[in-house]
Amino acid sequence: MIRRFGIAGAAVAVIGTLAAGCGGAASGASGASPITPECAWPIATNARIISENPLLNVSNPDTASDYWVMAFTVQNGLSITLSGRYPASRYTSFTVYNSHGTPFTNNGVASILTDYHIAPDRGSVNPWQHVAPPGGRFTVTLRADVTAGQLNTLPLAPEGTPAGTVGLLFLRVYASAQANPGAISLPAVTFTANGVSKPLSACRATAFPSGAAVQEVLHVLGLPASYMQSGLPTTASPPAQPGAAGAIVPFAAYPVGAGGTVDPDIAYLSARVVPPQNGDVLVIRAKAPTTPSGNKPAPWPAPGDDLRYWSICDDLKQSPIPVVVNRLPDGKVDEGCRYDSQVKLDQNGYYTIVVGTETQSAAIERIPGTTFLPFSAAEPTQLHKLNMRNMLPSPDFHNAIQNVPANGNPSSAAAAMGPYYPRAAFCSLATLANSGPNACLAGTT
Repeated sequence: MIRRFGIAGAAVAVIGTLAAGCGGAASGASGASPITPECAWPIATNARIISENPLLNVSNPDTASDYWVMAFTVQNGLSITLSGRYPASRYTSFTVYNSHGTPFTNNGVASILTDYHIAPDRGSVNPWQHVAPPGGRFTVTLRADVTAGQLNTLPLAPEGTPAGTVGLLFLRVYASAQANPGAISLPAVTFTANGVSKPLSACRATAFPSGAAVQEVLHVLGLPASYMQSGLPTTASPPAQPGAAGAIVPFAAYPVGAGGTVDPDIAYLSARVVPPQNGDVLVIRAKAPTTPSGNKPAPWPAPGDDLRYWSICDDLKQSPIPVVVNRLPDGKVDEGCRYDSQVKLDQNGYYTIVVGTETQSAAIERIPGTTFLPFSAAEPTQLHKLNMRNMLPSPDFHNAIQNVPANGNPSSAAAAMGPYYPRAAFCSLATLANSGPNACLAGTT
């Protein structure tokens, strides 16, 4: 099994042969079994695999997330049952997508079911509803005939979807307490149609994905055949301009089009940066939203917490939008993401994230209150895209990215987020160390 599937922004063109390609049998009027995967959760990936196989580093993944994906084919009378345990993690959810990779609503029922809305089985407790250890059991059903108010029910497809159409089911886990994603217990899956139930066996785990498994992931992403054949970027690298001083397009929210298998619980700000070549660093500073501590479930919403989770990632602004992955001389790997509990705060609750080269990392980390984020070591002049995620804002928190107009305007974002808006500027390390981040950001709005 490939672990952790970091899809966020790529347009997904799901093709009907995907489910059949998983080894299922076609259904017909005679009541045969519907097209199903040959095993449960056949597609997934994780940060380790992303670092080992660049082909899977696509669509600006958050390296603190684990994804599992399963394709299915819509059939009359089909239902899919998921029987699992609440994981030890900050967040989890199930999301169903239509054949274009877009979440939807059917009869008033949204195609996402987030952890704190998943009712427990009898005798179990949901740790996002009440204080309890993870591990309690739940049962979730995907079905065509959904009605608002049904517990643990997801729509199988948009109303009127013809039989034979492919859909996707995602399981997301963020900030897991498990160092090894393979230790996360995945829900058992049963397909039922025309009174016939088919439990799926677990997919066989492999240490490293290759061949057809890699192509299947790329197929779901809708990446062209040339990418599958060569593994090269699908667009040319933009030139490094304007030169030594670098350039910044400040953080703003942009429209989210159809497709992309976006997580409806997350909203994004992004900035574009050409790294400076004169030794300066990029300083990003704002007030940090409060979030639950640790990597285990806690009741939500929670008094005093603004968001469930936030993170910032440094990606290369070239299709397929890979996250920065730097291989260090000591054999370790530095992935270009940091999430809330990895970010240092000052006494006033502000963070200072400093983006620089790996050779600058030790000097940056010695500056009190700073958190290092890497530029690409392999492509130091490449255009970068910085992505900031906000997940599940509290009803009382009004400065989340979810409240920013998606118009690409940094001023709109700054007005909506107030002190939580990430201001960014280039600065010399000497100025940062001697005068502090506010000196670097003087003149920014």
